[in-house]
Amino acid sequence: MKAQSGHAHQLDAAQLRRLLTLSRELLQTDEAGVSLGLIGQALSELIQPDASLLLLRAGGLDIVEFDNQGRVRAAGKDHPLFETGMLLLPDIDAGARRAPPAPQQCQRVGLRTLALAIPAYAAVAILVASWNRDLASAELERYENTIVALLELGAAALGKIEARSSLERLVDHQRRQMATTSASHAAELARRDDVAVALNTLSLTDVLTGLYNRRGFFVQAEHLHKVSRRRRAKSAVIFADIDGLKRVNDELGHDRGDAAIRDAAFVFRQSFRQADVVSRLGGDEFVAYTLDDEQPGVVLERIQANLDAFNLTEERPYVLSLSAGIVQCDPASDETLSDYLLRADERMYANKRSRLH
Repeated sequence: MKAQSGHAHQLDAAQLRRLLTLSRELLQTDEAGVSLGLIGQALSELIQPDASLLLLRAGGLDIVEFDNQGRVRAAGKDHPLFETGMLLLPDIDAGARRAPPAPQQCQRVGLRTLALAIPAYAAVAILVASWNRDLASAELERYENTIVALLELGAAALGKIEARSSLERLVDHQRRQMATTSASHAAELARRDDVAVALNTLSLTDVLTGLYNRRGFFVQAEHLHKVSRRRRAKSAVIFADIDGLKRVNDELGHDRGDAAIRDAAFVFRQSFRQADVVSRLGGDEFVAYTLDDEQPGVVLERIQANLDAFNLTEERPYVLSLSAGIVQCDPASDETLSDYLLRADERMYANKRSRLH
């Protein structure tokens, strides 16, 4: 299977090593303060901002700042970077009366400030970084990719700690509040459940497209695959990637490239039932697992028909095209989901090569 593109391919080896070290360190701690300190240290080493602000939303809004050495301090709404971050959290009152803007993933303020949110469609974590100098465009883009990687690692780690803390607080609350009415107790449980669901959804969701990410695909599809084997039911794995994404990035810019990825995700998701598992593995690669009696050719024809309809009805400076390969899963076989994924990838490449000749 080919290497993933996307944010990771724009980071150099030293940055990737530092992010891997941060990931390992975050897995080894269960304290939010320690995790924030690790994030601040990595932030200082990787992009060297003169000031930065982290906004975390889980029920309420937590605000922390990092100085130019990566040290952590509590902050409030009077912080100079707060209003910039709030532009990416339109549904929380910032204390000013204004029409809420549409959610964004990234906002640049001149050549000195970057604000990024994950996920783009319903921000849970936002980081605003600023420098006391103007940055070059290429430097800003590199820092965007680094900040997204830091946010994803930090949100996952802090989400894990919050979920555990929520459970501990729930147990303590039950012990001390046995006299509380059943109605108020049920409301508290529901609120905590909502937080846990939101954090779990974030860990399984691709930030750019809203589809399942690689982890989400295997968590959901492995369960369905086991069910299909027990029931001797037909199923299939479909692997696809975007044709010509590099050309879109090179000629139109990475913002257009990200838009093409979102468009491909929309068309690919539209080609399957709600019960099917549809995922962006990373970069320009997509995969779906379906419990379906249809023949492989029918599935591929449906994807192509949806692509044709999209290109006719949506005005874009590029033509959206996908190459796809499909493998039917044998319920009597011992092959794993990863085996079928590899075979579908190989068929996708065979399909792509045949279309080029």
